[in-house]
This record gives sequence, structure tokens and C-alpha cells, in this order.
Amino acid sequence: MQAKDESHAERPLDPLDRLRHDLRSPLTTIRGRAYLLARAVRRAPSLTEEERARMLAGVAAIEAAVAAMVIVIEGIDGDGATSPSQDADQS
Repeated sequence: MQAKDESHAERPLDPLDRLRHDLRSPLTTIRGRAYLLARAVRRAPSLTEEERARMLAGVAAIEAAVAAMVIVIEGIDGDGATSPSQDADQS
């Protein structure tokens, strides 16, 4: 088992894989914080329904932006090409 771990550590990381990871990591944190915020808003007894709806709409916008960024990040490749979903969005 240790030999397998060592061979993985010796393999150089692909720069694009590293970039994708580095870009997705903060988005994971943002997504998690948005989830916790939404949960707190839903449970807050002092908010009016209008305030709650407005805040949850803001959280939904954050979640949608994160999801869109993840799609863009996944579409990053080394030769400048975009994924099929990005090509459709640009036409």
C-alpha cells in the first residue's frame, strides 16, 4: 500500500488538473457557506416571509453562479477548446 502511495506522490501533477482543483476548492467553500446560510435563514424566527424569500433568492443566485463556474472550470482544457455546452452557450 505504501509503495502505491509513493508512486502517486512521485507522479507530477498536470498543470490543468492543478488549476481546476485550485479554482474548484474555493467554490466548494462558497457552496457550503451558501447552504448553511440558507438553512439559517429558513430557521430564523425573526424574519418576515418577505425578508426570508429575498434572502433565499440571493442564496439561490450564489448557488447558480457557483454551478456555472464549475461548468466553466470543467470545460478548461489544454488546447484552448471549449466543451460542447460552452460552444452552445456562445452561439
